[in-house]
Amino acid sequence: MALPGHPLRQASPYLPLSGRSARRRHLEHAIRRHALGESDLLLSIGTHFRSNETQHYSLKIPSTHIQLDLNPDAVGRVYPATVSLVGDSRAILDALVQQLPSQSPDPGWAQKVHDVRREVRDALTTYIGGYAEICHSLRERLDRRSVVARDVTIPSSQWGNRLLEMYSRETNIFPLGGGIGQGLAMGIGAACARPEVPTVVIAGDGGLAVHLGELASLAGSGAWCVVLVFNDAGYGVLRNMQRANGFAEAGVDLHTPDFALLARSLDLPFRRVGGPGTFDPALAEALALRGPAVIEIDVNALEPAPGAFVPPVHVPTADH
Repeated sequence: MALPGHPLRQASPYLPLSGRSARRRHLEHAIRRHALGESDLLLSIGTHFRSNETQHYSLKIPSTHIQLDLNPDAVGRVYPATVSLVGDSRAILDALVQQLPSQSPDPGWAQKVHDVRREVRDALTTYIGGYAEICHSLRERLDRRSVVARDVTIPSSQWGNRLLEMYSRETNIFPLGGGIGQGLAMGIGAACARPEVPTVVIAGDGGLAVHLGELASLAGSGAWCVVLVFNDAGYGVLRNMQRANGFAEAGVDLHTPDFALLARSLDLPFRRVGGPGTFDPALAEALALRGPAVIEIDVNALEPAPGAFVPPVHVPTADH
């Protein structure tokens, strides 16, 4: 948690990680060693400590843990809390600051935390390859009040929830239940509720296939909503899990529709992109329409090729 102007800014941030790979393990090591591993205590504020962000609950945290949450049931639910604080975070943090001693903290600690954050973000930006260009374009083109509705899909979980900056919580919509296919409906609702700025939906081809009929709802609504369909011709995350765990690929290759023809049948403006430099002009064109539009991203055409995303879930085997 960083509080500019307060000694609490020296507290170690909780830096989430998702996915398993040699690079992911390196990042986990960097966080443990340079941030959490060297911290005297951890102050977690409204932190869920989900499986994805804790490497399937293997992330080690300092033994002294102060957990603050508005929901009393969340405190100590995943990691034990040495001190439990329940209530409004602003009021409680202000009270904590007033109780801090006047002694100066380690002047190098804040810089160390910033360095770790930069290292993690830079490494992830490199790892996701061609996705990085899309992430940057979205933040540059969208209004800060624009809602980003993220369906459960690789771009959402690999970089949309960590590298894509959000400036207020109501602009970041995500189905907490974890089921695919809800993103488009949520995006249409958000676009209707906030018509003065564009809304963007991040969806995969598999998730969109679950609710193709919602495209007709989008067309009929006329809402200022741009649907980004990341098409890898299958259930990419399941394919990656099968490969990572030595299983034969099964049930992961989808018969996806021709999204250009589908959009045309609904009179929805459409662009297909993939190679370097193709996404940003397509996004600018779609946003300028001030209405519904669909952009299909050919994931297999992205350059550099993104690193595989494998969620840190336990896959049972015959031995374990």
